[in-house]
Amino acid sequence: MPTSDAGESDVRAAPRPAGRGRPPDPAKHAAILAAARRLVFSGSIQALNIEAVARASGVSKVTVYSHFGDLQGLIRAVVLLQRSEMTAALDDLPSGQRGLRQALIDLGCALMGFLTSDDYVALQRMLATLAREETWLGTLVYRDGAEATRNRLADRLAEAATRGDLRAHDSRLAAEQLLGMWQGIQTTGLLSGGCPRPNAEELRRRVECGVDVLLRAYAPEASRGRDLP
Repeated sequence: MPTSDAGESDVRAAPRPAGRGRPPDPAKHAAILAAARRLVFSGSIQALNIEAVARASGVSKVTVYSHFGDLQGLIRAVVLLQRSEMTAALDDLPSGQRGLRQALIDLGCALMGFLTSDDYVALQRMLATLAREETWLGTLVYRDGAEATRNRLADRLAEAATRGDLRAHDSRLAAEQLLGMWQGIQTTGLLSGGCPRPNAEELRRRVECGVDVLLRAYAPEASRGRDLP
């Protein structure tokens, strides 16, 4: 059953209405979000505070609070923006196995490019350090990042099944299977420093293989046994 894309409409975290009739400043909003993004992915625990974000974006702490409410709101906006960029290939999923395959490959390449990046490794190491002290942080990143990405992919796979491009299946399980094939044990190796970062060619080969396995596993009965386009 398709899951909800709740929260997708606020991915870009539009500025909150300013008080007393003053319109929000989009330029300041973008500057705050860009600064917060740099600091969140720096891997520095000390960077996770409103004062540092305000200083890096050249605005006051009051301005940061007026746009994002609090630190949780600001970090959530960063997570939603990152997720939006990675899952853009799912915005207008084409019909037919050829179009579905390419869209899933585009998603996989964008996702794995981030999940093997220095930014992601730094973020995960920081989350592990803060796991006991700031439990809300790991929950937020998981819920609005990994879990929401899984749900969004599951929705699109369910829609593909409704159109007849895939046979009926547990779309949430299928989404997790695909994400698992893409990641394998690379994430563990990168976080521990036990393996080198894969290059773009290696990532694409892994992504394409995972997509082809999924499409064969859930191919409509009428197309079983045919080669993928």
